[in-house]
Amino acid sequence: MKRFIAALFIMLLLVTMSIFSYKYIEKSSKMLSVDIKTVYNFVNSEDYVNAENNMKKLYSNWKQRLGYISSACRHNEIDDISKLFQKTKQSIINRDKNDALVQLKELDVMVLHLLEMESPSISNIL
Repeated sequence: MKRFIAALFIMLLLVTMSIFSYKYIEKSSKMLSVDIKTVYNFVNSEDYVNAENNMKKLYSNWKQRLGYISSACRHNEIDDISKLFQKTKQSIINRDKNDALVQLKELDVMVLHLLEMESPSISNIL
């Protein structure tokens, strides 16, 4: 009976931690996506000073969350997003509107893809 209770406790702990992990990634992805759209709007209106400042805050938020996200998600996805952050930041500094807009859209898709990869679905289990 003790083994059954221990196994049940471990299973419940795993399920609970999985739910908390998913919720954290969901919250982080959506928050980062909103910030990316803000930077996108600044670049689109050619307000590069605010775009640079918001990009710095966005990257800072990404770095804060990176520790946990990298332990929960695939490393190649995380590396690609980090590289894209650097490219986007440089495009904004260079005031290359078209390149920055494309990279911001791609960054938004990749950040939201993290959430999709971690969602509990049959395709992610199989």
